[in-house]
Amino acid sequence: MAASPITIELTETERSVLSVVYAKGECTRPDISASLDVSKPTVSLAVSALENAGLIAPVRARQGSLGRSATVYAIAATAGWLLGLDIGSTRVKVLSRALDGRELKSVSESLSGPGSRNEQILELVSSLVGRMIDELAPVAGPLRAVGVAVPRVISQYLNDESSSRTIGRPALAEILAALDLDEGVPVLLENNVNCAALAEMELGGAQDVNDFVFLQVGVGIGSGIVADRRVVRGARGGAGEVSSLPTGWPAKAESSDRFALEDYLGANQFLERWTSTWDIRQGPVPTTVAELFDFAGAGIPKAVEALDQHSRDIGQLALSLAAVLDPALILLGGGVGQNPHLLEGVRAVVQTVKPEVQVTGGSLGEDATVEGAVALTLDHALSGLLGSRYKRRLDDRTTVIFANRAPAAPVPDADRSRNVRGLTSV
Repeated sequence: MAASPITIELTETERSVLSVVYAKGECTRPDISASLDVSKPTVSLAVSALENAGLIAPVRARQGSLGRSATVYAIAATAGWLLGLDIGSTRVKVLSRALDGRELKSVSESLSGPGSRNEQILELVSSLVGRMIDELAPVAGPLRAVGVAVPRVISQYLNDESSSRTIGRPALAEILAALDLDEGVPVLLENNVNCAALAEMELGGAQDVNDFVFLQVGVGIGSGIVADRRVVRGARGGAGEVSSLPTGWPAKAESSDRFALEDYLGANQFLERWTSTWDIRQGPVPTTVAELFDFAGAGIPKAVEALDQHSRDIGQLALSLAAVLDPALILLGGGVGQNPHLLEGVRAVVQTVKPEVQVTGGSLGEDATVEGAVALTLDHALSGLLGSRYKRRLDDRTTVIFANRAPAAPVPDADRSRNVRGLTSV
């Protein structure tokens, strides 16, 4: 059976049949006919076409009550697969899933060794994605979409803008070149914290919550805002960029840098601030924030003071978000935010003022961002295959770029369709 191509023309009946198979997981032709109220011969023609296209496949026979057996169909293993990348500050994580949602492969590598951060990121993207494509393409069918999560405001990335916070990160065109995708493969670009929020909404701790905030506390500080189960983006895609809050808050952030809040609350600066005056009579100097918090749990005074102050600071940030957004839930994530020592303190600060707001840790941990990137690709791929038979679950404003296409005509900056160094986005 041939693998399905990325772009395939389906009739409305074929889309309808495929949507039933996807929704049910496994079903027979009579099941499909009953679900759609369509004649069995019509269903049989559509099933044959979908089977020939590599989108569905027979998986077993089901014995009927009258002794007849019916063929059971499911999404084919060759129907295609999806790829998500989390290009973070300290590592690159890649996750692939089949069109039916099954995890196929996951790999993560940290940045280390000599060379610039740019070079390391590009080398990891190229090697990790290249190996995964080589392994999965022969058995899983076409790569239907790639989701790339980056710690950037995507509108700035598209315009190739730079700032003090993003100098040293690879340009968008460099990342897309490192992916080295076949022509026409859609690449979905999304902010990393928005991806984490979407993943928690789909798979994690906010599955039953309509309005929540995902507050990421780590090397960087950011938030993903979800209102009525949609990501809030703002006019230029920068909603939730709390790192650029006015520099007068908190009061200790005395800097003219527009990212002074992040410079005060970010993991590296926080650790340096508290270890620079560390008294070794209390124990060895902690080398990570997690170690510092463990020392606090053991009762070391300096570490307890650091944890208490950071809990108050992050708690005040959470309260500020709660005052403006009125969320039902605040999820803490990131390398520091998911630490249980910090969570307890932040919850106490928030619920002293707003007891109605739940505060808890994200349930997906360090996988939240890459899971969100893959979830976006699945949503995109199903929308393309099923058309009106599929209702987009996630945000349909995510920027999509098609690999290796000739550049389109220039468009106004306000339009979400634009050229990016020879790559067409829609």
